[in-house]
Amino acid sequence: MKLALRSNFPSESEERVVPFTVYTVGMEQQSALSRLEGFSAHQLLITASGKGRMHLLGQNKWDIVHRNTVLYIPAGYPNEYVPVVEGDWLVAFVSFHGSAIARASWGLGDAPASIPVQSVARLLELVERIWRHSGADYDTWAASELLFALLTELRKQSAGDLDPNALLLPAPETSRSSIVLKAAKFMQDYMHREISIAHLAEQVGYSQKQLTRLFLQTFHKTPLQYLRHVRLTAGQLLLETNENLSIGQIARHVGMEPTYFTREFRRAYGTVPGEYRLIKASEARDAARSGNDSRRI
Repeated sequence: MKLALRSNFPSESEERVVPFTVYTVGMEQQSALSRLEGFSAHQLLITASGKGRMHLLGQNKWDIVHRNTVLYIPAGYPNEYVPVVEGDWLVAFVSFHGSAIARASWGLGDAPASIPVQSVARLLELVERIWRHSGADYDTWAASELLFALLTELRKQSAGDLDPNALLLPAPETSRSSIVLKAAKFMQDYMHREISIAHLAEQVGYSQKQLTRLFLQTFHKTPLQYLRHVRLTAGQLLLETNENLSIGQIARHVGMEPTYFTREFRRAYGTVPGEYRLIKASEARDAARSGNDSRRI
């Protein structure tokens, strides 16, 4: 059995009130596919027959996907998959939109999972029913209700074998949001050292382009811009609190050459480090005198 792709485009008001909305649904012989930017919605891929190979970008191995296996791939997660034998991998799929909180309640987080099930028969039946309420005949509530039934069946069948949130594929050990925060924390911890963004991306299992996209989504800065921000902020604090350190020492302490530190500091704060230190010292003296005068009164 094959089900031609059907797509749904619920209104914004529907997406606000329905926890999960179905985006695409169908069943077809899966061909080789590479999604360097991931998919725009969360996906459930149910192997009805045959087998395929799955690869998460940034990793160095492929995993075999057998029958009676459901792949969960969160939105935006780069991946690629191919049939082991061309034309022999029948896959039913449902993609959907939903909040992180709603997904977490079903054991579906920000990391992909390979979920073994006892039988795909009931799951395929539910996919077909979702399909009948999609496309030109789209019924938001009916499709979402059946998606909940699908998730319930998936949870029931996998409960004895695997926590659906467990990561079987060699993906990064935490979610994308946690990974970008870890990368940011690494920059803060080792700002005084030379940091290669390419090497850092490799360490967390992403390409430099992917890591840059995650930083832009999270901090609205590229990794290099974020690292410069961290270093300048640390330098600013040292200028205000440690008068014994020279400008050159502060620059080296935060991992920058003195000339570069001075130029970037002026660009960020409108004045060079030496002038900034004098201004802050004067402000501190004025504040101290003001405090003493008020106590006399």
